[in-house]
Amino acid sequence: MEMGIGIDIASVDRITQLIDRYDRETLSLLFTLGEINRAHSAKHPYQYFAVCFATKEAVGKALGTGLAGIDWHDIEAVVSDFQLTIKLYGKAKLQATKLGFTNWIASWSSCDDYVLVHVIAS
Repeated sequence: MEMGIGIDIASVDRITQLIDRYDRETLSLLFTLGEINRAHSAKHPYQYFAVCFATKEAVGKALGTGLAGIDWHDIEAVVSDFQLTIKLYGKAKLQATKLGFTNWIASWSSCDDYVLVHVIAS
């Protein structure tokens, strides 16, 4: 059975600077509308954005492409407490299908100013 593994760490402070610098339209190049809306209503919105960002990076690694040739908004993270669900669209979904990946296991944790995301695709 083919498997893909990806891991990424992101600084909440760095993501905070990114979020504060850009308007909603620009952020929609990186994040899905669902991610933006859920982050803005989250208890810790910047941490939510950081988890979404790290998830995209980790999924790209699991797909074996990084984010080359995949649009950022083709990967969507749904964060609920410490549960993490991944949704794929467009080019990311095509790459996953090509590799035979239909199941994703994802987790995240935080420590100080950082979030860590780990994904396994099978």
